[in-house]
Amino acid sequence: MISMDQATSAATARRDACGVGDYIWPTRARRLSATFFKLLYRWTHSDAYRHNERLWHDVGITRDAEGCLAGISIGGHEIEVENARGLSIARTASCHLIATGPSVNDIDYDALDLDHVMGVNGAIALRDRHDIPFEFYCIVDSGFVRNRPDMVARVVREDLTLFTTPLVLWYIAQCLPLAQIRCRIFLIEDVQYPARKRSLRPRDLLDMQANSDAVLFDEAAPLGFSTNLKRGVFDGRTVAYTALQALVWLGFREVFLHGVDLGDAAHTPRFYETVDTMQPSSLDAQFDAVIEPSFRGASTLLGSLGVDVKNLSPQSALGTGIFEKVDWRTLRRTPAMRTSCAAQRRRAAGLS
Repeated sequence: MISMDQATSAATARRDACGVGDYIWPTRARRLSATFFKLLYRWTHSDAYRHNERLWHDVGITRDAEGCLAGISIGGHEIEVENARGLSIARTASCHLIATGPSVNDIDYDALDLDHVMGVNGAIALRDRHDIPFEFYCIVDSGFVRNRPDMVARVVREDLTLFTTPLVLWYIAQCLPLAQIRCRIFLIEDVQYPARKRSLRPRDLLDMQANSDAVLFDEAAPLGFSTNLKRGVFDGRTVAYTALQALVWLGFREVFLHGVDLGDAAHTPRFYETVDTMQPSSLDAQFDAVIEPSFRGASTLLGSLGVDVKNLSPQSALGTGIFEKVDWRTLRRTPAMRTSCAAQRRRAAGLS
């Protein structure tokens, strides 16, 4: 486990490497203030509201007539979001969901035709090697924001749509000036832990399943899958699971999983890390009880919905009984496709 001093020192080093102005590490006074209001909330609210301890003082949430997230303000500043306008969901093409397992290093992305791409967490590091056209992005882990604000800063300056929670957006605002956010934001929330509201009990989730697009696989855990992003998502204990729910809601009927390795994550660096720089991971501890059964339930559900998911990680801990594993080389562009894509890039650059 990394200590707070080690985490702060590492973040300071990354800040210095990034250059002044890329992000702002919160001052000690700011952190103490946030901690005070968090503890005050704990003293005055029951455990059913515990998930709001960072939101109640500084974050304002608005909802539409159906109770779905519609707007957010942080520190009194309104942040423009896409929820009220909605997103086009007429996308029957395929989409590539790029996670951060080490198998990503084995893929030649220059040889792939990537029309639609969803990245998660540190997938943005692929831009250092390949021209990846990230159209969508998903960050739901506040620990990733705290540990890698340099990568978050890169993501929010891209021309893409970021799916994130009010809590993660609050953490982003602690280390990055809101004026530097260039991406479009679509707010999502955990089905069981809605923002600024009471957490749902098992019987509440059953009622929700009967009146929404949420499907429960296991009531006690609870485990499930949501096909309506506005109604919330099931956590699944991995950001790739949240991102998959977003892609299904967007309307994609074919999804390729990249880097969803999930094996020995506590000792295996992500594709952009080394053994010395890797951040902690809870994937191993959560795999048997939450991650594997969540993906297994999703596999059955998505099959019934006509959504085809293929796993490009040969060493993925998700067995072939969940998603078919395919070699990424089967997706390589033909010479004719490469010529066509090159011509398109030249036209876009005004060279022909």
